[in-house]
Amino acid sequence: MAEQNLNVMADLGEIKSIDFVNRFSKNINDLLTLLGVTRKESLSSDLKIKTYKWDVDLNNTNPGEGEIIPLSKVTRTLDKEYTVEWFKKRRVTTAEAIARHGASRAINESDNRIMREIQNGIKEQFFDFLKKKPTKVKGAGLQKALAESWGKLSTFNEFEGSPIVSFVSPLDVAEYLGDTKVLADASNVFGFTLLKNFLGMSNVIVMPSVPKGKIYSTAVENIVFAHLNVNASDLGGLFSDFTDETGLIVATRGREISNLTYESVFFGANVLFAEIPEGVIEATIEAAPAPAA
Repeated sequence: MAEQNLNVMADLGEIKSIDFVNRFSKNINDLLTLLGVTRKESLSSDLKIKTYKWDVDLNNTNPGEGEIIPLSKVTRTLDKEYTVEWFKKRRVTTAEAIARHGASRAINESDNRIMREIQNGIKEQFFDFLKKKPTKVKGAGLQKALAESWGKLSTFNEFEGSPIVSFVSPLDVAEYLGDTKVLADASNVFGFTLLKNFLGMSNVIVMPSVPKGKIYSTAVENIVFAHLNVNASDLGGLFSDFTDETGLIVATRGREISNLTYESVFFGANVLFAEIPEGVIEATIEAAPAPAA
C-alpha cells in the first residue's frame, strides 16, 4: 500500500501549473505597478476594447469690439473598436527528453520560455497602441525632447492631475549617460527598466521596442489593462484547470500514456493599451546644438 500523502506525478503537474499562473499574474501586476496603472477592465464576451479621439469644432470668426465671442467645442468621441486576440500556446515534452534532461529543464525551463513569449506579445501590442496616432513634437537632445513631451501633455485637460510616464530607447539612454552607470536601485520588471529621477522626471521607462531617437509619453490615466477573466465565464468549468483569482491565464498539464509525452497548454486574452491614441506624445530627438566656442 502506498504511503499516505505521497506525492505522485499528477500532484507535481498541479503544483507546477499553480506556480506558473501565480508567477505570470505576479509579473503582470508588477508591470502595472511599475507603470502606475490602476485602470483594469474585464473584457466582455465579445472581447472588444474601445479607443477614443477628440473632435474639435473651432469657430474661426473674428468678433468685433464688444461682440460676444462664439464658442468653440471639443468633444471626446468613440474612435475605433478592437477585438482582443486570444493567446493559446501548447507544448509537448517526450519521455525521452525528460529522461535525458530531467523534468526541471524539459518541462519547467521550457514553459518559462513560453511565458516570456506571451509577455513579449503583451509588450509588442502595447507599443503598437503607443505609435498608432500620436501627437508629435520635437526637441534638441534627450532632455529637451522629454521636456517638450511633458509640456505638451500638460495642455490636455483630459489628463489633468494624472502622473505622466515616458518610454525611451536604451540606446538613447546609453548615449546620454555615457560612462555613467544607471542607478543601482532602478527597477526592472517585464523587460522594462524604470529610471528613478532621470533628468528630473519621475517616470522614465526604458523600453527596448522604442527606436533610437524617439520618445513616447502619455498620462498614466490613459493606459488601460483589459483582460478576460476565465473564472467568470463558462471556460472556468470546462478548460480552466489551474488559474488564480484574477483569471489572467490558464495553465493545464497532463500526461499522455499512449505516446509517453507530457503536455502543457496555456491560454487567455489580455491587452495593455492607450485609450486615447492622440493622448500619446511622440517626441523626436534632434541633434543638440554644438556649444559656443
